[in-house]
Amino acid sequence: LGVRLECAQCHHHPFDRWRPSDYYAFAGYFTGVTRKKAPTGGSIIIAKAGKDLKHPKTSQPVPTAGLGETPIPLDNVRDRRTELAKWMTSSKNPFFARTIANRLWARYFDRGLVEPIDDMRATNPATNEPLLDALADHMIKLKYDLKAFTKTLLSSRVYQLKTTPTESNRLDEQNYSRAPWKTLPAEVLLDAGCQTTGIAERFNGWPKGTRAIQIWDNRMPSYFFQIFGRPARVTSCACERGTEPSVAQALHLMNAPATDRKIRHRDGRAARLARSKLSENAIIDELYLTSLSRFPTDKERQLMRSAFKDTNRRAAIEDILWALLNTREFTFNH
Repeated sequence: LGVRLECAQCHHHPFDRWRPSDYYAFAGYFTGVTRKKAPTGGSIIIAKAGKDLKHPKTSQPVPTAGLGETPIPLDNVRDRRTELAKWMTSSKNPFFARTIANRLWARYFDRGLVEPIDDMRATNPATNEPLLDALADHMIKLKYDLKAFTKTLLSSRVYQLKTTPTESNRLDEQNYSRAPWKTLPAEVLLDAGCQTTGIAERFNGWPKGTRAIQIWDNRMPSYFFQIFGRPARVTSCACERGTEPSVAQALHLMNAPATDRKIRHRDGRAARLARSKLSENAIIDELYLTSLSRFPTDKERQLMRSAFKDTNRRAAIEDILWALLNTREFTFNH
């Protein structure tokens, strides 16, 4: 919902309208949720009829309700969270549509209309309130179809702007007058490397061919995930994902044994191209199209052709592939 409610657990929120009564009214939706031992070991989450929570100061029950809403009868409801889900996705809910629209906007434009994206309140307005209202209405009309909403964003003129700054927008950081350079998320970057080299990553306990973006297990041991900022998912804060580039990331891309093995693998793209009858220019074109989704410029093609003069065919292809994987153009979304 994009609402920071923790402060209201003890006192009136200093920057918003929420009071302890609002906190305990909302928390009432989660009473009745408990654990029990599973037959196969461990525990499972179950739900039973809950009850209204008491106000810590008055000791009086606080009727369960959505944020800023009137209480609803819950006497015959087995799992109160079902009623919460109905309220959250209702077109009358003033929070959800704006919040998810703002989150998706931030995902593709690198900055939300409201920042931080989990701090939606009257005293922290959007940089463009009419736009956020229009996006929220569009989300509701689409019945919360996130793929359809994403299509709208990606089809917009704003998303398709160039990253190259001009004199008039060079200092702009919040009006979306140009596209930002964004680091690829850890999972996407790992998958991109696998796709480019032609060798899939092997994840312990997962079927062969599983992509990094399919790994839901936040405990998966992976140094790549660790240094490229994949969140451990121990909090609900979007800030848990690392988005800033670092020296460790650059050194890993240049020197990681795992990446080197993929580049030099006997069944990889470099080895396949070396065995082919393609010309040097055709090989360079395929490497650029695979890694950067474009043809090389004349200057780039001339530079890459020089690699074939200094070493054998396969080593030259491996060197070119390594160089492309370490370009800013490959590791950033732009």
